[in-house]
Amino acid sequence: MKIIKAVTQDEVWNHWKTIEGFTTDDFRSDIRDPLPTNLDWVLAVVEKGDINSLFVISSDDWKQEGLCSSDFKLTTAITNYSNTQSSNGKYGDIRAKELSFTSNQNALDTKLILVSSSKKGPFTLIEGNKRAIALGKLGRLVGLDIFCGISPSIKDYLWARYSHE
Repeated sequence: MKIIKAVTQDEVWNHWKTIEGFTTDDFRSDIRDPLPTNLDWVLAVVEKGDINSLFVISSDDWKQEGLCSSDFKLTTAITNYSNTQSSNGKYGDIRAKELSFTSNQNALDTKLILVSSSKKGPFTLIEGNKRAIALGKLGRLVGLDIFCGISPSIKDYLWARYSHE
């Protein structure tokens, strides 16, 4: 991960609100509220060496749908998605995003939100998981601008638990 600059948490939350169309400040409290309070937020660029250190959010529904079997690595989810013809559930959402990116590479926002216990990873996606799989299938992860919150306390964060096993 190549750090571009430090950013504020408000910048990250405002971006998330805009992307998801939220109008109140209590959006996605299930993911945001358990975050450690000592996060250092940065704007960074995904580098080739980061790809194997990227993890999908540690939510068991990803495993139940077969996207994250046998682990929660983003590369595993991309492979499982690519090898399945299903358009049910998350698969259908990802296929729609892939189609949008294929027809217009700027159709959807590509700035994902990740958290990590260090600048070297592992990195867990907390926003943009489906877009990340679609972008990964299309070979467009390297060079993406992302927001990343960094704190050693992420090791105890519920939504990053599978990236620290």
